[in-house]
Amino acid sequence: MWNNLEKGFQIAFGKAWEAYKNHTIPIGVAIMDKNDMIMATGQNQIYTDGDGIIKHHQLAHAEINAILKLSEIKDPNIHKQIRGYTLYTTMEPCPLCFGAIVMGSIRNIKFAARDNYGGATALNQSIEYIKNKGISVLGHFEELEIVQIAIQVCYELEKNDSVYIQSNFRDEVLLPSWTQSCEKGVEIGKYLFKNKVLQNMISHDFNDVYEYIIGRYSGFHTKPLQL
Repeated sequence: MWNNLEKGFQIAFGKAWEAYKNHTIPIGVAIMDKNDMIMATGQNQIYTDGDGIIKHHQLAHAEINAILKLSEIKDPNIHKQIRGYTLYTTMEPCPLCFGAIVMGSIRNIKFAARDNYGGATALNQSIEYIKNKGISVLGHFEELEIVQIAIQVCYELEKNDSVYIQSNFRDEVLLPSWTQSCEKGVEIGKYLFKNKVLQNMISHDFNDVYEYIIGRYSGFHTKPLQL
C-alpha cells in the first residue's frame, strides 16, 4: 500500500494533502530526477498561500508552481538534465499544466487519476508539435486514482461556493465526469464528506489517510485509526 508507492507519488500526495488542509484544491506535484532525488514540488494555491511562486490566482496550479520552482535553480547542469526528470502529479494535467510541461522541457509524466472533465494528456498524441517531443505519459493507476478522486470529491462537497449553488456545475458536470472513470472513488469521497472523515484526520500524515481510503475500498482496515 503506501510503503509500496513510488517516492514521487508519496511526495505528490503529501503536497495534495497540504493543499486540502489549506482549503484549496487537493492536487500535488513532485519533480524527480533519474536518481529519484527531489528537484521541485508544487501544490495548488488558487485559493490560498503556500511555498509556491503563484498564489491566490487561477494560474496557481500545482504543476505550474513546481515547474517555476524548478526554473529558479541556478545550476546549469540541472537544466541540461531536465529531459530525464519525471513529473509526478496526483491528477491528470489540465491544458494549462500540460502546455507548461511541454514548454518546460519535461519529458516524463506520471499521473495518479484521470480527469474526464479537464485532463489534457490526449494532446500528447493529437498535436504534431507535441508528438515530436517524445513525451512519455503514464497513468492512471487504479489504487491511486481512487484515493485522489475520493479526496477531491470530498473537497468539492465541502466547498460553500455560490457558483456551484447557482449553476449546479459540481453536481451536473464535475462529479458525473469523475464517476465515468472512477465510480468507486466518487462513492468513497461522498462517504468521507458525509462522515467528516478528512476533517477528523486533519492532524494525520497522508499515509494514514491513504491507508484509510484503501482500507475502505478493500473492505478492511490494516491500521485502525482513532477518529
